[in-house]
Amino acid sequence: MTERETKNEWTGIKGRLFAWHLDNPVMRSFENLLFGNPMPVFLSEVSGLIKGDETVLDIGAGTGRFSLAMAERLSTGKVICLDISEVMLEYIGRKAEKLGLRDRIQILNADASSTGLNDASVDIAISNNVLHELSSPDMVLSEVKRVLKPGGHVIITDFRDNFMGRIVSHHGKNSHGPFRISEMESILTKKDFTDLKIRPIRNSLIGIARK
Repeated sequence: MTERETKNEWTGIKGRLFAWHLDNPVMRSFENLLFGNPMPVFLSEVSGLIKGDETVLDIGAGTGRFSLAMAERLSTGKVICLDISEVMLEYIGRKAEKLGLRDRIQILNADASSTGLNDASVDIAISNNVLHELSSPDMVLSEVKRVLKPGGHVIITDFRDNFMGRIVSHHGKNSHGPFRISEMESILTKKDFTDLKIRPIRNSLIGIARK
């Protein structure tokens, strides 16, 4: 899927419907049943990385499920919520205000492959169910590598390349689609990330690596 196609999918009325769907507790429970819930595993992995003053980049932040969970664990740090959809970013802003977390998030309306952030300015980069939508996840990971500080971490959750993963992650012929565990390992290795840990979570996977 091209950047233009992805942006069109998450804007206007369609974007608002997707936002409702992503944040609806009933739909979330159903999806967790089918694909496994990556959040507990994700939080377990980041717990040892967080001191409270980190800069975290959430790539394709959506409705802020992972962004706000990270913001709650920060004291003087911040989460940069990056998305190409203004609808999603407005949604995150409203939620953050309600939770008293607005001062810990930074809204960034930008392309994930060209963030505009400074080199080596981010401690942790996270991505939840985003890379499968893109035609070139490789370009996004190059950008992640650029903005991460030396020793910084990237944490990716996405759909596995199996029957169920292929059904739910279909976004057109130009999208990458779900990932095999070996493929995710290969992509991260080619970008010279180290300390790789990739594991399945039912029909999803989580990958952690260090720059």
